[in-house]
Amino acid sequence: EKDHILIIAELPGIDEKSIKLDLKKDILLLEAESRDRKYAKEILLPVKINFESREMNFKNGILEVKFKKAK
Repeated sequence: EKDHILIIAELPGIDEKSIKLDLKKDILLLEAESRDRKYAKEILLPVKINFESREMNFKNGILEVKFKKAK
């Protein structure tokens, strides 16, 4: 997108409270787990982002996270 990055992830069987996001330089770390499932993904970002500007939406096992691009 022009002014933001949108990440979409399928996380079936996960509770929203167990989702963890972290940023290490230009890599976004996504982790989540429940009693019988565990997810972990490293996502290389194409541009620098403002990590604190994130907007999260989690519904029916679909996570959408929007970050504003850093200026």
